[in-house]
Amino acid sequence: MGRKVYVVLNGKAGRRGLDFSKQEIEKWFKTHEPGIEVVFGITERAMHAAELAAAAAKTGEYYAVVAAGGDGTVNEVTNGLAHSGARMGIIPNGSTNVFCSEMKISSDIQIATKNVLEGIPVRVDVGRVGERYYIWMLGIGIEAKIAYQVNPKIKKYVGVLAYVISALRQTFDKGRQVMKIIIDEDKEVTFSTFNTIVGNAASFDGFLGIKSKFSIKSGFLDVCVLQHKSPIGILQLIINFARGRRDYYRFVDKFSAGHLRAKKMRIETVPNAYYHVDGEVLGMTPIEVEVHHKALTLILPENTAGKAEAENWRKLNKEERERPLP
Repeated sequence: MGRKVYVVLNGKAGRRGLDFSKQEIEKWFKTHEPGIEVVFGITERAMHAAELAAAAAKTGEYYAVVAAGGDGTVNEVTNGLAHSGARMGIIPNGSTNVFCSEMKISSDIQIATKNVLEGIPVRVDVGRVGERYYIWMLGIGIEAKIAYQVNPKIKKYVGVLAYVISALRQTFDKGRQVMKIIIDEDKEVTFSTFNTIVGNAASFDGFLGIKSKFSIKSGFLDVCVLQHKSPIGILQLIINFARGRRDYYRFVDKFSAGHLRAKKMRIETVPNAYYHVDGEVLGMTPIEVEVHHKALTLILPENTAGKAEAENWRKLNKEERERPLP
């Protein structure tokens, strides 16, 4: 008997449609491995993906629990699998798949299903704000305000363009906050900011060289505080957002960005500001944020996982590599 995978599929299924998505995902899994068993869990409500993923992990039957959807589905499955020990795979199948772009996980279902079966399981960090885990990033300020104002019906049909439209409306918004960050309970810094990112896996390369894709394993969260906004800088961010956001933060130098790294922090702002995790607006400041080091096992392409992880994985025999977890 072959391996089993459990696929948590967004019931709205992006623009492809539910039946088509199920057929394509199962077809390609079986093309790569004819004896594989594919079990689907279809989401019906908010955070249902987390419940389905957690339940599947507890059975110990599956080689991997797979998030098939957009950034929101990936976030929910992360919440179901954090600290479980189960392997998490991803098949991009939503209107926005920014995290997959960051991790170089292909949006082609054929390639993404193959990565679930042949990719490298890597222990990665997750952030946590309140009771919610996140794998990609936490945003506070104008970015969260943009996400808050996105029309979900428009997003379903035009994807990332919906964020561009909302962002254009904020280009000349003068809104900003005084932010106090209390780090590890005994250090305190204060900034004036219009947008702040607490990243776990976002690429803040560019002028400051703040982050790389490997920071997802570092045991720290990277805080980038954008202090001075310019219309030209905002337009550059929008252009990069439209291109897939691979270089979204390449122009952080345009905003006199401040940077710090921390494992745990409290963030307060005056006035209170919206915040989002992995693209979903959850509320307003103040918030408590911390990193959970290597709390999730994520299946990544070999060129993203890192040479050491790939070499260690290849040293295992076939039975060890294919056994279910935990």
